[in-house]
Amino acid sequence: MTGALVLTGHPLQRCGARAVAVLAGAAPVKPVVSGETAAAFASLSAVETFPRLTADHLDRASVRIIRDAARAAVARPEEAEYDWWKVLFALYPNSPPTHAKRKRDFEVMQAEMAALLSRDAVDGEMRPCVFCGTPSSTLWTKSLLPMFDTARALNTLPPGVAGWPVCRACRVALWALPYGAWLTTGSATVLTCNNPEVEWEFVRGNVDRAAKIQQGGFTSLPAGVGPETIIVAALRAHADKEKRLRGGPASGTGGDTATSATLWIFKNDNQEPWLRVSSIRTGVGRFLRMTTADPDTREGWRRLQRVMERRDSSGAVTLDGATAVARLLFDPDGEPADRLLGELDRRLGKPESLSNRAIRQWCALSHLYLEVVYEMDAAKLAPVADIFVRWIGQESTRGRFNEFRKALSSGWELHRLFVNASARLYLDNSLPASVRDGIDVNLVSPLFEQRDWRGRAGLYTVVLSELIKKGVRVGKSDDEAEDDVADFDPEQDYEEEEYG
Repeated sequence: MTGALVLTGHPLQRCGARAVAVLAGAAPVKPVVSGETAAAFASLSAVETFPRLTADHLDRASVRIIRDAARAAVARPEEAEYDWWKVLFALYPNSPPTHAKRKRDFEVMQAEMAALLSRDAVDGEMRPCVFCGTPSSTLWTKSLLPMFDTARALNTLPPGVAGWPVCRACRVALWALPYGAWLTTGSATVLTCNNPEVEWEFVRGNVDRAAKIQQGGFTSLPAGVGPETIIVAALRAHADKEKRLRGGPASGTGGDTATSATLWIFKNDNQEPWLRVSSIRTGVGRFLRMTTADPDTREGWRRLQRVMERRDSSGAVTLDGATAVARLLFDPDGEPADRLLGELDRRLGKPESLSNRAIRQWCALSHLYLEVVYEMDAAKLAPVADIFVRWIGQESTRGRFNEFRKALSSGWELHRLFVNASARLYLDNSLPASVRDGIDVNLVSPLFEQRDWRGRAGLYTVVLSELIKKGVRVGKSDDEAEDDVADFDPEQDYEEEEYG
């Protein structure tokens, strides 16, 4: 029983441990680098620097946790502190501060909470803590531990054991979890990332946010903002900083440390706990940084944020546009990947409702995503795109363009149309020289495979861009007002608690 708190690989303990460090004033200071220290920091930026947290740090953090829980337990529904009780109820059902038969006495609640977070009894039977392995005599069950077992998973404990052994340090960390997590009234979101700086930034921001919830309730927070926005901003900032420290060009694709992140969104109430996991892939940090380097991709990102903002019938924001777009970068487990690329492809599928400027910007954004995440250079599809551009341009109506757009949904249909369009151009003596000389089969074949929707999405954006350059009308002029396009496909948008 060392009494020290260590960082483990468990997402909830990991978040809580960082929150303890922040609450105890022991969190590492944000690094400030310049001159001679820049090169050294560049090589150490992704190295974990978790502080040594002693029993004194645990005592310091416990004072805040105990006081806040006791205040929430005695708060009336109309008081701001009651929102913190909702948070505790969603994570620790039937615990002393959330139990329906609890005493509405501040001193009594403080004493009960202090007993929960006190040091282990030295005369009890010692078992290894389920989180860090430290010997502990304290056993906890679901009412005190978030996400441990459910009504459908009984008998998960070893025979003869009344609970899970949890050492004092990890008990404090698990009750510090709400401070380090992103909270709604019914769920919590925890981040794990292979860049510890991003994790620290997420936790620091959430500790400040928790204080606002306790003081003013959820209504004091910006409406419709989600954790994805914070993470995307942090990933972009750290990718940009690392690029500067390494001395690379602002627009280059190489040299960045691959950063991935995972969100764990969960609820642990009395009904049925649930957990949703979504991840952001490596390479997205570079993509985010590079969106700001080009005017078209930068404005395309902002435009997508504007059109994806959600409002209710009264005009109040229910989902912030930045959050809506950032969420598309996270792939929920078991669901199709590349939701951002899919959303851009869906919106570009109706170019008649968009201005040429919007089409150019979103095509550029799609090209950048494919280039950075998949190392796919859409420009290399130009020989294939040229066939369709010439063929479509021969007709003054939109019939051929609509036929091309429809064929993109199937590799076989696109192949059939490619052959027919090439034959028509050959008969008209309009076949491009690049095609007469032969197209690389390794370039063409994947486009006609049913699963390569990303390649066909890239081809479509090249065709759109070239048609606009040649003056073929596919969208509205930049002076015409754009039509609204439905924000989300309900089949793809996963359910979750409303933010804030």
